[in-house]
Amino acid sequence: MKAFVIKKPFEAGVFEVDKPVPKADEVLIKVAAAGFCGTDIHTFKGEHVTNYPIIPGHEFSGIVEEAGEEVTQFKAGDRVIADPNVFCEKCRYCKQNKQIHCEDIQVIGNTRNGAFAEYVTVPERCVFPAGEMDLVEGSMAEPLACVINSHNKACIPIGADVLICGAGTIGLMQLMMARRRGAGSVTIIDIKEPQLSKAKELGADHAVMSDEHVEEKLRELYPQGFDFIIEATGVPKVGEMAVKLLADTGTYVAFGVCPTDSEIKINPFDIYYRDLKIIGSYALQKTMPQSISMINGGLDLKPLIGQVISLEEMPEKFADFVAGKTSNKIIVKFS
Repeated sequence: MKAFVIKKPFEAGVFEVDKPVPKADEVLIKVAAAGFCGTDIHTFKGEHVTNYPIIPGHEFSGIVEEAGEEVTQFKAGDRVIADPNVFCEKCRYCKQNKQIHCEDIQVIGNTRNGAFAEYVTVPERCVFPAGEMDLVEGSMAEPLACVINSHNKACIPIGADVLICGAGTIGLMQLMMARRRGAGSVTIIDIKEPQLSKAKELGADHAVMSDEHVEEKLRELYPQGFDFIIEATGVPKVGEMAVKLLADTGTYVAFGVCPTDSEIKINPFDIYYRDLKIIGSYALQKTMPQSISMINGGLDLKPLIGQVISLEEMPEKFADFVAGKTSNKIIVKFS
């Protein structure tokens, strides 16, 4: 089969590789669509723990091609979505229902081969029925599940003033969910004008260019600060600014992936005296069923799709993606 393979950091391309064979408890999925994610850039640059060569790709949908002999819930022809996080369900974190911190976690597209390939194997326990959704749109169920996880942890109060830092795919999903949660107003910032225009189309009250005057502009809009701020850029200085823009009793959600050695300055007296809350939200946590229900229930993710490409086009488009030259979600569609 053909697959996009990262042979070692900064070296990748489309190659012919062996078609995977499912184990007894796995299904073989013929990939329908797989989306680009910033995590794939970290894998490409060698910033995640992984073994090379590796086939990346963890946001995907497909059709079951073959089921292992122990599989009971799926059969050939079933339309499916997969959670890329394979938990051991044996360690102390798994037993406490904190599986995303599993001590023996395996991740499809990072520690085991992923979905930028014609076929991928997935343990049955990580596979979900896709229902009738469009499978290209369904490839975005995984990032939506991550967004839902953050909202499960930090419920936005009805009528709250919300600031979202970053208007990429995640930021726009955060906008959609904030609206559904009942936010009174949603402001979003970004450095790309097309992303800000898209945010306005999707219902942002204010879409503000993130330049050297962004903090001043935000304070003019909301002098008392924001009740809720979701940081979805992964840029430390943006996170540092965002904490300062919280209203008293406000909540800051750290969602964007900052560099592992980064730091921000926070006044601990402010956290104490102003009753501030800081919440981290990493990946998804058994939230794939909620994501699938939202999509099948009418949440339209199609406006977030930037380009739909073939696997053969992926090396060029992925290079643009790594260089920050793309907008909106790029999805590889397989025939």
